[in-house]
Amino acid sequence: MILASCGTDNSDSITGKPQQKEDKSITTELKVKEDGNASFTMKNETPKEMTLTYPSGQEIEYQLLNNEDNIVFTYSADKVFVLMISEKLLQPNEEIVIPLDLKTELAEVPAGSYTLVAWSTAKELSDQKQEVAYEWAGDEVAEESNETITVYRGDANAEYVEPYDVSIDPTSDLVHQIFEEIMVLEVGLIDYRLENNNTKLILNMDSGLENVQGSAGENIFIGTIVHSYFENLPDIEEIYFEEEGKSPVELAHIVVSKPFTRDQDYTNKK
Repeated sequence: MILASCGTDNSDSITGKPQQKEDKSITTELKVKEDGNASFTMKNETPKEMTLTYPSGQEIEYQLLNNEDNIVFTYSADKVFVLMISEKLLQPNEEIVIPLDLKTELAEVPAGSYTLVAWSTAKELSDQKQEVAYEWAGDEVAEESNETITVYRGDANAEYVEPYDVSIDPTSDLVHQIFEEIMVLEVGLIDYRLENNNTKLILNMDSGLENVQGSAGENIFIGTIVHSYFENLPDIEEIYFEEEGKSPVELAHIVVSKPFTRDQDYTNKK
């Protein structure tokens, strides 16, 4: 069963539950999945292009409230985001889906019944909060057997990428697990989001991108990422890179100004 919340507003994000407020131009929705993770969706319900303005690299905020409405967890509390104003355009009927990896983020939170409150940090939506009842199982979650997936790595000659199998935890976020498995360089994945009706994956990486060196190294870096995600996310048609919330990403020899598509091949197929 999937639980969905309704739009809310809160003048004080530190205490108390939000008060309901309706937004008729860009709607937001918070969903909790059966596996304990969640997603936050923003959709342009108008026939015109809409602009979202972000004051920093942080795009989402969420908190966990206990039965006394006290905050027990805040997503941004232990994180640092680049301080830079940026804008994102939402086309008519376009939606952006931001996954919330709650099972990882709430690892230190005791099991119990909570209220999950989430909102976009965009100036236009910051008072449009969503809440939903959330049952957190904590460390008592039953262990599930791992699954095997196919990802890609550079071949022995560092010319192409080749497939290999790895085990992943089916209860944890797949995008982050894939990135951790394939990344041999000191490059971190800050966060990611889905756009264009969940067909475009945008990977927001850190400044470790400067460690991607040489033309061959850049091709291997790109190839391992795009083939690994296209292999395991069948609905994804485009993959795009950001560096600390900014684009285009400029590598030493390549400027990533357009999304990668499924017809781009970095393997040794004849």
